[in-house]
Amino acid sequence: MTSVPASAQTDAVAASSATLAETADPQALRGKYERASFFNNALTNHFMLNAAVAPTWIGTEDSFWYCRETETGCTYTEVNAQTGAKSALFDHERLSRDLEALTKKKFPAADLRLGNVVVTADRTVTFAAFGKTYSYTRAGELKELGAAEQLVPVASPDGTMLAFVRDSNIWTRNVKTGKERQLTEDGEKLFAYAILPDAFRQFSTSTELKWSPDSKKILTVQTDDRQVKVMPLVDFVPDKGVRPVAVEQRQAFPGDAHVPTYRIVVIDVGSKRQTDMRYPRLPAVRMLDTPIGGERAWWSGDAKRVFFVDIERGEKTVHLISADAETGIARELFQESDSKGYVELSEEVYSPTLLRILPRRNQILWYSERSGAGQLYLYDLATGRLIRQLTKGTARIRGVLAVDEARGTAWVATSGGEAGKNPYYRRVARVDLDSGAMRIVSSGDDDRVIADGTLLTGAPGTRGFSPSGNYWVETQTRVDKPGRSVLKRAEGTEVAVVEQAELRGTPAGFRLPEPVMLTAADGVTPIQAIVVRPSDFDPNKRYPVIDHIYGGPQVANVPSAFAMSAVWAQSLAELGFVVVVIDGRGTTGRGRAFHTASYGAVETASNVEDHIAGIRQLAARYPYMDISRVGINGFSGGGYMTASAMFRFPDFYKVGVAESGNHDQRGFWHSWGERYQGLNTGKNYDAQANVTYASQLKGKLLLMHGLLDFGVQPGVLFQLTQKLMDENKNFDLVVLPKLGHQPSGYSIRRRWDYFVQNLAGLQPPQNFKVVSDSEIMKDEMIERGGKPEDEDSDEMRPEPAATAK
Repeated sequence: MTSVPASAQTDAVAASSATLAETADPQALRGKYERASFFNNALTNHFMLNAAVAPTWIGTEDSFWYCRETETGCTYTEVNAQTGAKSALFDHERLSRDLEALTKKKFPAADLRLGNVVVTADRTVTFAAFGKTYSYTRAGELKELGAAEQLVPVASPDGTMLAFVRDSNIWTRNVKTGKERQLTEDGEKLFAYAILPDAFRQFSTSTELKWSPDSKKILTVQTDDRQVKVMPLVDFVPDKGVRPVAVEQRQAFPGDAHVPTYRIVVIDVGSKRQTDMRYPRLPAVRMLDTPIGGERAWWSGDAKRVFFVDIERGEKTVHLISADAETGIARELFQESDSKGYVELSEEVYSPTLLRILPRRNQILWYSERSGAGQLYLYDLATGRLIRQLTKGTARIRGVLAVDEARGTAWVATSGGEAGKNPYYRRVARVDLDSGAMRIVSSGDDDRVIADGTLLTGAPGTRGFSPSGNYWVETQTRVDKPGRSVLKRAEGTEVAVVEQAELRGTPAGFRLPEPVMLTAADGVTPIQAIVVRPSDFDPNKRYPVIDHIYGGPQVANVPSAFAMSAVWAQSLAELGFVVVVIDGRGTTGRGRAFHTASYGAVETASNVEDHIAGIRQLAARYPYMDISRVGINGFSGGGYMTASAMFRFPDFYKVGVAESGNHDQRGFWHSWGERYQGLNTGKNYDAQANVTYASQLKGKLLLMHGLLDFGVQPGVLFQLTQKLMDENKNFDLVVLPKLGHQPSGYSIRRRWDYFVQNLAGLQPPQNFKVVSDSEIMKDEMIERGGKPEDEDSDEMRPEPAATAK
């Protein structure tokens, strides 16, 4: 550890005193809060336009549509991939007038906010708004179709029908006539078709079904929550009356006898006949995704067979199953196991698995980390025989972006294996399906991001590659540069720039975060981080430091764009702090050993010792970072790790704000705990629980939690607070009676105040009000004629799931 000369210490104290004197000015501090509010409302003040483009391809055409962000809202835009030419998807002004005339509600042409948008080949657009479904033809005919679907409809391959879920059952709608037909009748809330388990429905809008290639059948699941235990909460501030109201959800915890399961079924659309797959029900695993949305169920090319993956609880063994679509007779093709950890089938658990059926070849591309780095393997679907390991080397496969059997090519995202480059930056490569030869077709000193229909984007169906495989859209992004979204041909040549991200209205002096590479606490392993500074940054002053942490093994928290955790960190930095975001060992985006370092010990995910080592390295590089005043903050998994760090490293972290933390995985989703901590056998869960370390608290800790949080139920909070009381520890607590699993304006302001008062030693401005993006959107919805209790309304959009990790 480098020693600091006495003269430098004196200078540092003087600089710190000057900083405190300046920022003690109430008006100056209020200005900091106003700048923090600006970044806090990233979704609604549109200061970053078109940071990324997520294309939705129209039928099988080489054309796509996307939502082009403007200062006032969104323009639905179509792009001809062959030429790069852009045009409006429809007449926004006309649709605005027609909708307002039909509904008597406000639909500004510049900000229509349509939900569940589906565009067919004849350019008929179906969408949801204020609880209703509408169709709008190219000729300008607007028709109300009835109540809005719960989830985004799925178009048949021939484009003639939409399949959707209504009241737990599957329906179809003829695109041209609007005629609806109910396919299933036995669906109910806890035994519903084509939908996620009760515990996860609030986080996704995907419809869990797949049409057969001939558009005659549907492969789907019936999700069974009937034997899952009830997880009760209490609404202490009901909308009517004063008597508290019990609310409940079905939610399984690690070790429970019963978890959500999936019945795999094929439905003949013409006859409505159902064929059960003769195989045991599949347990819900991963992040409670289904085999459909998780890309673990497929049709054969001739629609005679279906394939699906069975992942056992604990995820140590997975099985690939083949079944006859007519009889349901099933057999296992092969299995893969890992006795020391879990079998990983994707780059991260929020994304669909990286498995792809090759129907013409009757083969499957299988992703595995068995070699120590994620690679692709080729298996025969008739026999289950391993044909060959397709990709090799130190570079990791991070995504399977598209497969073109006719060309004998797969396009993949890959990273690592290049000296001197950020190991997280992805590049695009073509892989020959016969030889495994790989050729990079897009790379640079940035992250090449291609949409993959990730579970939590809220936009199932968005894909970077066209169905033909002739074109793709990638966003070239770094956290210190606005993104650039580019349309490319299959060979990697550029057709056009679709969007150049634009920063607008940012405060004077604002600079984007700095990406840095550091070394983990082991002195060897490289780790990534970003450093975030306030807009009025002065390198001659001393700044307290805040570690913005996410303590989950399922993601990397450091973003490659100015979004998500970077924006949250920027709002904190504006208050007069230097904020760091660090990915320690035990997180994703790297090799198998790096990721599974936290297996069975989730309290070490994003290893806090790596954070401390990284902050010390940064302080040696940047003397204005005052590591005698270090705070820590996080939400959900970050709330868990904030409290854990305050308990386990009390001499380093002085102030913490832990929000909505899953403080003990025994009281959190079974699938998360059993995947990362192992099956609950008793004592093996003790070390991860924050109650185990609560007696070591020394600093100032604020715990915040919503009492209607079904994402992380508040029981784990109160078990922790009781332990702190039993240990006679002082702590601060804010409970939010009406809040779910997202921050509110009030909780955000309390977070800011807590650090300003306890880490910077200043008095927060009085009567400063913060409004969250979700609160702004809710108010706008009411202003436009909607009702806040209208749960089906597209305007009732929650905070983005990525923000609330």
